[in-house]
Amino acid sequence: MKVLLSTYSCFPCQTSEPGNAWRAINEALREHEVWAVIADAHRYRELTLPWLEENPLPNFHPVFFKPLPALHWMSRHAGTNAIYYHLWQEKLRGLVRELHQDVQFDLVHHVTYGRYWSPSGLRELNLPFIWGPVGAAETPPPEFVRELPLRSRFEEAARDGARSFCEHSPALRATAAAATIAIGVTRETCAALKKLGARRIEQLPQMALNERDLAQFAALPSPPPGPLRAICIGRHVHWKGFYLAIRAFAQFARENSVAELWIVNDGPFRRELERTAAQTGVSARVKFFGTLPKYTDVLEKLGQTHVLMHPALHEGFGNVCLEAMAAGRPVACLDIGGPASQITPETGFAAPATNPVEAVAALAGFLGKIDRDRGLLAAMSAAARAHVEKNFTMRQVNETMRKFYREAVELYCAGPAS
Repeated sequence: MKVLLSTYSCFPCQTSEPGNAWRAINEALREHEVWAVIADAHRYRELTLPWLEENPLPNFHPVFFKPLPALHWMSRHAGTNAIYYHLWQEKLRGLVRELHQDVQFDLVHHVTYGRYWSPSGLRELNLPFIWGPVGAAETPPPEFVRELPLRSRFEEAARDGARSFCEHSPALRATAAAATIAIGVTRETCAALKKLGARRIEQLPQMALNERDLAQFAALPSPPPGPLRAICIGRHVHWKGFYLAIRAFAQFARENSVAELWIVNDGPFRRELERTAAQTGVSARVKFFGTLPKYTDVLEKLGQTHVLMHPALHEGFGNVCLEAMAAGRPVACLDIGGPASQITPETGFAAPATNPVEAVAALAGFLGKIDRDRGLLAAMSAAARAHVEKNFTMRQVNETMRKFYREAVELYCAGPAS
């Protein structure tokens, strides 16, 4: 088929939104001729075109699109990026109509951004239309938001306001109505897609591991003997919930004087995390490593620890949780969003997202449990590796997406009565 992808954020890499888009392109190219519309931002063009010169992809046609050059500065700032992205998608409607007149596409697929509350510029082509996987419907309970610093509470309010405003947008509801198959990343997003009026809804992860990834994580040793080491890996922003991990670790550490919590990466919430460690009396045992030079350095740290703590308030998927399980590390999270959708009771622990006090106590209890019972930790480690190999490989996810492509065409051809 001739397939058109909307991949606003895209270049050859392995992580985050650009990596998700690049994997979607490569998978579609296995069976189809592919056009991908990419935002004409400096890094997307400058990283993609040289790579394609050295690694040509037959039947791939990148289309770089900058509809509003005078407003392009908005795309570079967090506060205005959402506005620019919305304008980009609205302008995309005209471009794809022109492309369709020339090419005559058989199917269209919106890939990035992968968030449910943004309309897609592909919605008016009257073709088989795959929307997603999309996420971002996860909402922390008010009790968690109320204890955040003022700036973080404001950011949460702005996020909730933007989503609520967009949910009433005719353009978003038209996107949901046009989608032949809408794909949500989590149960929360699938519920939001249903509320918007999507007809057929499926759940599928945004990210999976290929054979090279699996081999890389399998090479890491099993959790070592010795004092328990928990680890947090990710950008230091409030919604990652690392402050909850510190508080849970502090409760656990009262009974274990040699345990440590390692925190990898950096970000604007770093000072708050350091303050939390000081206030809970565990500063000496919470080690901040900052941003490590290489990804292999991160893997080395992961291989020296026992459990990943990732109690995010709203995480659409959480690639780090998948990677930790592939490395044989159980995951401790909240029962919200992407992390909770990945783990099982055999491979991790989802603390009840009722309120911070109960969640922290439950996370601390889990740390104590696996510290006392290293046989349980070893069993969870083995189960985590097996769980990823069974349910989160690129081969499996790609097979499912190919099936969705075929079924989208069949559903479209069958008409509204189907």
